[in-house]
Amino acid sequence: KKLQHLFAWRGPPPPPPPTYPMAPCEGPVQAAVPQHESRNGSSNQTASAPCSAPPPPSDSKAPTYMSSSGVSFPTQGQYWRIGGAWYDFSKFSHPGGSEILYLSRDRFSDSTYAFESHHLDYKRARAIIRKYELPEEVQAELRKAHPIPAPKLAEEDSFYSDVRRRVLAYLRKEQNTKAKVDVGPTATCLNTFYCSFVVWVLSVVNTLFVFPTVPSAVFQGLAAAVLGAFGHNWIHQPKYRNYAYLSLDTIGFSSDGWYREHLLQHHMYTNTPLDNHFKGTDPFLVTDPTVPRNFFQRVVTPIFNPVVLIFGIWGNYSFHLTELIRGNEKASIGKLFFPLLVFAYYRTLGLRGLLLFFVNTSVTSVYYFTMALMNHNSDNTLNVRKRNAARDWGEAQIASCADWAVQRKFLPSIVYLWLNYHCVHHLFPLTDFSHHRAIQKILMETCVDHGVEYEAGNFFDIYIEMVRSFSSPRSLWLEINAYNGS
Repeated sequence: KKLQHLFAWRGPPPPPPPTYPMAPCEGPVQAAVPQHESRNGSSNQTASAPCSAPPPPSDSKAPTYMSSSGVSFPTQGQYWRIGGAWYDFSKFSHPGGSEILYLSRDRFSDSTYAFESHHLDYKRARAIIRKYELPEEVQAELRKAHPIPAPKLAEEDSFYSDVRRRVLAYLRKEQNTKAKVDVGPTATCLNTFYCSFVVWVLSVVNTLFVFPTVPSAVFQGLAAAVLGAFGHNWIHQPKYRNYAYLSLDTIGFSSDGWYREHLLQHHMYTNTPLDNHFKGTDPFLVTDPTVPRNFFQRVVTPIFNPVVLIFGIWGNYSFHLTELIRGNEKASIGKLFFPLLVFAYYRTLGLRGLLLFFVNTSVTSVYYFTMALMNHNSDNTLNVRKRNAARDWGEAQIASCADWAVQRKFLPSIVYLWLNYHCVHHLFPLTDFSHHRAIQKILMETCVDHGVEYEAGNFFDIYIEMVRSFSSPRSLWLEINAYNGS
């Protein structure tokens, strides 16, 4: 039970749902459950209930709430809200696939951030969706039914619009095209992934059958961390999503869970109560900068944070396995990879094999999660006042992410699992990390021109800031605004 909650605990379960009058419709309607009280003041709002055959919007008065990783949120019903306007994409053939289209609708009460962050050529995307906008009389009814404040689309003169235009112009020039640009992996990136996967497979064979020693298990753990870094990259790119099964599910993560939660919760609402990573290490390592710590959280666990992180992979896998059993997680062949590896180690080496496998996963967990926690737990990223003052979503991401070693080329950045350009990654999640270094230069220039405070720190300084943040809340009792630029 402890393992299940590590890296997965998200607060108490929601209270029993009250009874609401449900709108008539032909098909199943999800039961309504109230949202938890949150620091952004968005509790107890209402949203329409989705139906397989939706009723007129004027009849959709019943609030519907869903939950993901313990974070409760109101849904949008059968329509998509973007920039305060409502759209019907049910007949739209989405280039990135229908799954991400519907997930973007059903993650919280708005799709604005998902739409903005995943369309580099935002002018073209905005023009395309205009034909799917609902009539004004329908919009008025929906606004009454969904009173939660709506984020706005970034203005033309805003930081985020400008940096997107500059990056798009750079990529078009580099690729000598005026059409759609390719933001996918370079040949170097793909070849590095193939080599990394082969190295990981060979490390497994080596530990199982050749040199079943602790150094071999440590090397396997390092190889798995690199593989996981590629999985984090592939999960953002529809064309390469299947590669994530080979690089996330094989080492104990859930690529389907990441696709659903990491893309549309963590990236959209970074370092807010709506972020599924926000309380991912509670109650052992507290990352919420607005709450006090008890003695154990203040004095003991920050110093010994690697001991806590050792169980990261096991906590992730046990949580997603529990969700699979409950019917909340999609079953896939990838779910078998990790337990089959455990069985292979036990079958081949007995208890010694289980110990070596634990060493392997411990190395991967500490390596990967240390980098990931550094990305969002520096002094700069936990300054709630600065984040709340962000004028658009892009500025909020700059205030929520930490970078280091930003002059490193692609291959040398492997030592940081390519997480050293994290601001670029959050601003342009669809863009492969092999493009991050070039875009980083554009980002820094744009920050200067717009007066956006940006800093790239030293790796060891940021690590110390992260450990310090575990013990000392940086923004005690402050409220966090999840919707910047509204």
